Amino acid sequence: QQHDDDDDDDDDEEEKFEVLVSVPEKALLCASRSQSKALSVELEDDSLCDALLREMKKNEAKEEEKSFWCAYVRTLPKEYDLIELWTDEEIEKLQIESAKATALELRLKVLASYERQRMKKRNDNDDISFTREEWAYAKATVRSRTVSVPWSSAGALAPIGDMFNYAPVGGFFGDDDDGENDDEKAKSACVSVGTGVWNESKNAFEFRGTLPKKFSSSRDSCELFMNYGAYTNLELLSLYGFHCGQNNPNDVIALDVPMKTTKTESSYQAKVIATSGALTFESERDLRLEYAVLASFKNSNDKHAQRAHTAAQRHSFSALASRGEQLSDASEINFCTAVRDAAGRALLSFATTAKQDCDALEEHFVRSRQDDATWRRTKLAIEYRLAVKRALQKTYRLYEKRMSGDG
Repeated sequence: QQHDDDDDDDDDEEEKFEVLVSVPEKALLCASRSQSKALSVELEDDSLCDALLREMKKNEAKEEEKSFWCAYVRTLPKEYDLIELWTDEEIEKLQIESAKATALELRLKVLASYERQRMKKRNDNDDISFTREEWAYAKATVRSRTVSVPWSSAGALAPIGDMFNYAPVGGFFGDDDDGENDDEKAKSACVSVGTGVWNESKNAFEFRGTLPKKFSSSRDSCELFMNYGAYTNLELLSLYGFHCGQNNPNDVIALDVPMKTTKTESSYQAKVIATSGALTFESERDLRLEYAVLASFKNSNDKHAQRAHTAAQRHSFSALASRGEQLSDASEINFCTAVRDAAGRALLSFATTAKQDCDALEEHFVRSRQDDATWRRTKLAIEYRLAVKRALQKTYRLYEKRMSGDG
């Protein structure tokens, strides 16, 4: 229904609900309810990988031996870009230590899983074996394409439903430097985002779409996305093999900020909201509190009185910091300086600058084969580290502005 009256603007917020795809339990590729009860969490995941690979082997067999899921198996990607599948050289291109550590940790988990299933097959006298590459492929498929079902922690593979692309709730954020005006950004960021849920009464997994009330079938068609969850870029890269770059409203990055106290100087791992460059509320509260206490510190020969004064100041400042209120001028300047300098040090620690990354992306598009795994992963790595650098640049500018009292 079309509304022309400005008074009806609130109606635009309301959405109509539609079930787009319903996949019954019998069509899900997953462990049965009875099997799941007898397996641990790790073995449930291994069992689903084993079932998937057996279906893939059936698909390679004669036509009369093919199973119910053969058509679905043929739709699966030939390869994935989850970071545990990357080569050492590709992982190094991420440049962020936490991302590189995550990739290596996931790789070790896949290897442990492979050895675990080999041992189980040997004990069960199972003559169907899989290569390490086949097992890694199955693990990537299960982790990136399963949906949640109540009886199995490993989830289930849902034909058709796993073809929806991802978008965060509310759509994507536009880049600062993309040259679009605000109206264009809002239009491009506004996408229809659905979700998936198990419907117990219908014994099926449903993919549900939510469309604005003004949506009309006469309008140009548009892609409907699904929201898999509120994930950071690193989580998306680890779970699904992609990320949203600078357009992820859920992205949070870590920033080591010096945490000075009256006794020691250590490092506090603050969390930065990537789209704004601001610290999260919790990180800002903790750091502002410590710097306020430090600014009010009074050295005294009476250590008992000194500790009592510090405790009283901490208690006094704590309520103010929790409400986000202004503390002392000196502590605010020291706090903003510490955050700005931490962002600057982080930017200087990278092997390349943001500009060099932009140039590398442009050159990469021109010279490389776009259907090659190395091409895709190099692009993902450069875009990932560029998004982190852009966030740190925002942090530097924001807290420098606050130091001058303009923030």
